[in-house]
Amino acid sequence: MDGGREFETRAVERLTLFSDAVSAIAITLLALDLPVPQGDTVSAFWSSFERNDGHYAAFLISFFVIAGSWSNHHDVFRYTERTDARLRSLNMAWLLTIVLIPFATRMLTETGSPTLDVHALRFGFYALLQVLQTGALLAVLWHMISRGLAPAAPPSVVNRMARHCYVLMAGYGLSIPIFFATTYGWVLWFAVPLLWGPASWLWHRNRGSTTSGG
Repeated sequence: MDGGREFETRAVERLTLFSDAVSAIAITLLALDLPVPQGDTVSAFWSSFERNDGHYAAFLISFFVIAGSWSNHHDVFRYTERTDARLRSLNMAWLLTIVLIPFATRMLTETGSPTLDVHALRFGFYALLQVLQTGALLAVLWHMISRGLAPAAPPSVVNRMARHCYVLMAGYGLSIPIFFATTYGWVLWFAVPLLWGPASWLWHRNRGSTTSGG
């Protein structure tokens, strides 16, 4: 390996290792805010646990959000051979959204009886953060492809990752205005990606059948 290629490889490794570390820290921060159940009896212990079930649910949601984002980031950088200043800036924008997720999670679990508008602001901020996070990752992907930073990336893989980002952005984005009408807008966070899988499979199957028939 020549000196220039080795330098580029080290640069990519440093960028990915730094991103991995920040993602791991963000997940760790989620656990630090979890309330510990209290009680001297089993009944009191479980009652305390049930009172905080929203905190635990929010933790699990954000854990899988960060884990999924990191997994997508790993897939995007799998074929990266070089970096540039623009890529590093876009990656830092993605990391900014990741480190804000613990804060956004705490907003979801604030106690009290908020009005529908306040509820919409809390959950809408969380959803908007995920739209920005996914959009930043999509910008990273398209920049790498347009600048030839990942020349070995198969087009089918790039298109699949891009479609996945668009679906996630749609799910989170559509939920934002719905929160001002109902507290169940978060259902779209899961419904859109879950429905996209079978729909995508059927689309590719029908497309394959049409191509074969033609």
